[in-house]
Parts: sequence; structure tokens; C-alpha cells
Amino acid sequence: MSTPTKTQTETTNRQGLARVRDLWNDYLPYWMITPMVVVMVMITFFPGAYDLYLSLIEEPTVNILASEFAGLEHYETAITRGGAINSFAITVTVVVSALLLESVIGFFLAAFVTGVESSRLKSFYRVLFILPMAVAPVSLATIGRIMLNSEIGVIPYVINTLTPLTAPSFLSDLPLLTVILLDTWNWTPFMFIIFYAGLSSVPDTLVEASRVDGAPLWRRYVHVIIPYIKPVVFVAVLIRMIDLFRTFGVVYGLTQGGPGTATQLVSINIYEQMFINNAPGVAAAIAVVYLVFVIAIANIVIAKVGFEGVWD
Repeated sequence: MSTPTKTQTETTNRQGLARVRDLWNDYLPYWMITPMVVVMVMITFFPGAYDLYLSLIEEPTVNILASEFAGLEHYETAITRGGAINSFAITVTVVVSALLLESVIGFFLAAFVTGVESSRLKSFYRVLFILPMAVAPVSLATIGRIMLNSEIGVIPYVINTLTPLTAPSFLSDLPLLTVILLDTWNWTPFMFIIFYAGLSSVPDTLVEASRVDGAPLWRRYVHVIIPYIKPVVFVAVLIRMIDLFRTFGVVYGLTQGGPGTATQLVSINIYEQMFINNAPGVAAAIAVVYLVFVIAIANIVIAKVGFEGVWD
């Protein structure tokens, strides 16, 4: 009697393993994305939900259910006394200006390197133009404060010595322009890398055909090359735009949002409301509105330009 029982048990075990294996194979894509989904919930959706919760209560308490509902009070405070509108305007100015400069300069640098014939020179220029991106934001801010200092800075010294002009106090008189130019120097290499990859992918036959047809250089770029790499340009601009909305370290390290509120980006405003003014509800309200604003801008850009040709 023992042999049949043992055989039956082994058969049952094999059937169970077969069912588990079939279940694994049938739902393999879902098992593979499960870790990513769990991480996304932990670092994105849960903090976002908690941020929304903080923006709608009076004061955070240990017992979430016992918190007093505040309605839209924190949102009103953020707009009227929290400086949200001013920080939004400054942030949009920085994002638009820096994005335009980085895109234009990055494209011209990529076009220049693409046109270089010598492979050694190409390698040299690629390394040279990528170097600024290797500097950490906090280090860049510290170096910038030293170099732009009116008394010991090398940049004011050069301007005063080699030109008839008097160097302005960059961090006091031109803080917003200084922030934009410093960010442009730091992140133009990112745009250069992507644009260079896109320009390198343009078929030589396409460029040669336009050259044979007698098209001048600017027409080849406007009517042939740029339309061909449009998906690359779109992805680069979209990614950099979203990243610019997240700017914090280099601006805070350079000016701490000053002088006054001249360079107070939304990210700096949120930080100050939370850790300096001890107003977590106001900080959370600004963060929620900012998130919705950035998502709306990104979706408008996607809707107007679209992903057509990006995945081809």
C-alpha cells in the first residue's frame, strides 16, 4: 500500500509544480514589473498622497484620522502670503531662458563637432564640451560664489582689468541672469550629447543629396537635418524642461533664493516654508499646485509636438 501512496504523492507534487510554473510563465511580464511598481508606490505615489493630505489638514498628527480638516486654507495662504505666484513667475523665467540657451548652444556645438573631419579632434571636443556636466551642483555653486565675488573673484577682476567696464556685483545686481548663465554652463553638455547623437544618426546619403541639389548649409539644416532629428530634439527638450523645474541645489547654494526673493524658485520656496517658516501645510499646498502645473505643461508640450517618430 505504501508504493501507490508514494507515487500518488509524487504525482500531486509534480502537478502542483507544473501549475506554479504555468502561473509564472503566464504572468511573467507582471512578475517582472512588480518590483518597479512597488518602488514607484513607495517613492512616488505614497509621498504624493501624503503631501496632498498635509495640504488639507491644520497640523500633522501621529493619528492621521484625528487631524483637523483645513480645506483650502493652506492654498489661500500660499497664494496670498506664501509668495507662490512670485516664485512661479521666477521659475518659469529661469526654465524658459535656460532651456532656450542650452538648446541653441548645445545644437550649435553638436553641429560643429559633427562637421569636424579629424576623429582625434572630435574626441577632444566631445570630452571638452561634456566636462561642465561632471561638476556637482553644490560644488558649482561654491565655485561660482568665489569666482563672482566682487572683491576676490576672478571674473570681476578680469572685467575690471581687461575692459573699460566696471564689473557689476553679479550676485546682488544680476542674480537671476547669473543663475541662468551658470545653469546654462552646467547643463548645455546634456543637450550637446543628445543632439550630437541625433546628428550622427542622419544618413550621409540624405545630406549628400541635399548638397547635390545645391542647398546651402543653413537650408540643409532647416529643411533636411532638423526635421529628421525632430524626435531627438523633442525628447531632449522635454527631459531637460522637466529637470529644470526641479532645480534647487545650484541656485540655493549660489544665492539661497536672494537677494530678497529675486531668485526664489518654487523648490526653494517650498523648502523655506517647510523648514524655516515651519509651515508644512503651506509647503505641501505649493508642492501640489506645482506638481499639477508641471504635469500640465509637459502634457501640453506632448500634445502639441507628440511622440510621432520617437520610437521608430
